[in-house]
Amino acid sequence: MKTREDLIRRALGKLGVLAAGQQPSAEDQKLVGDEIGPLLSDLSIRGIYTYGSDDEFEDEVFTYLATCLAVSMASDFGVAPDFAARLDAEARLRDIAATVDAGDPIRANYF
Repeated sequence: MKTREDLIRRALGKLGVLAAGQQPSAEDQKLVGDEIGPLLSDLSIRGIYTYGSDDEFEDEVFTYLATCLAVSMASDFGVAPDFAARLDAEARLRDIAATVDAGDPIRANYF
């Protein structure tokens, strides 16, 4: 599992704002962190990826979420958004979500 801070660092790295091993500034961390909830809500509403927590992320979706977040924040950092990369990441998230097991059957209580 990856954390919210991992996601912020990865997105900033994809934007070229943060070099490997550096820590993000408090302002950058807040700016990007404030976008995580709206991004996850948007992906969920559009049926691309339904999340459980906005503080922890599965390893298999982490990179694709970071790409979506980076593209979403690109203009805030003066970087041209790569919409093709976002579309590709959304397609991969949709594929991953389609393979997720729904869990154990639910036991029904009849009246």
